[in-house]
Amino acid sequence: MDKEFPFVREAHDRNDEIIERIYIGRRFKNDTERLEKLFDLYTKMTSQPTLGKKSAKRKTKS
Repeated sequence: MDKEFPFVREAHDRNDEIIERIYIGRRFKNDTERLEKLFDLYTKMTSQPTLGKKSAKRKTKS
């Protein structure tokens, strides 16, 4: 695919670099470091209580 669409690969690489610099201020050293950071962020995000969010009530069939 890289040979067929070189600009797509280049765009993905540039996007990865920008996102990584937003998250940690530099490129990740490897995929392991990237996954550790993403799982850490996910854990923090999912462990926080949601404020003001009401659960949707389901209608039951009679």
